[in-house]
Amino acid sequence: MPFFLLLAMQAAGMVVDYLGTKQQAEMSAMGAKLQQAGIEANIYQTRLETEEASLASMQKLRQNMGTMIATMAARGTKAGAGSALSLMTEGVGNFNADERVRRLNQMGREGQLRGNKAISALTERADNSKLWQGFSQRTINRFPSSVSGWQEYGKAAGQSFGMTNIGS
Repeated sequence: MPFFLLLAMQAAGMVVDYLGTKQQAEMSAMGAKLQQAGIEANIYQTRLETEEASLASMQKLRQNMGTMIATMAARGTKAGAGSALSLMTEGVGNFNADERVRRLNQMGREGQLRGNKAISALTERADNSKLWQGFSQRTINRFPSSVSGWQEYGKAAGQSFGMTNIGS
């Protein structure tokens, strides 16, 4: 086989390898974007769940306060004085404490999800780097790095460029 044909075949193989590596990197990037979009959706879901829990808790507080006011009115007790006031204040204080805990839990979950998002991005970049590093090593390893290597390369080119002859 002519030397130039074999050299052209090797160059074509390198181009195909480059295009394959590029396509793998693009697919990896799309997968990472999809994963990060899922993480963002989880963050919004966490916020929604926290808001829903706050709303339910506030409704429960209003029902309890309404029940207390109605009970006190039936007893003839003034709602804004004495033990009635302390019961209402305690209910509001409990709600506020629960709300703080809900917000802290929400921030903790969001922080964890954002950390997962950062890890996902770093993993995608590392995988991308490995892809291109492998491509460069495969490309560079095809050519010798010393004079004696180039001499062997020339001999191999005269002998079917590293391919076995049909008659052997």
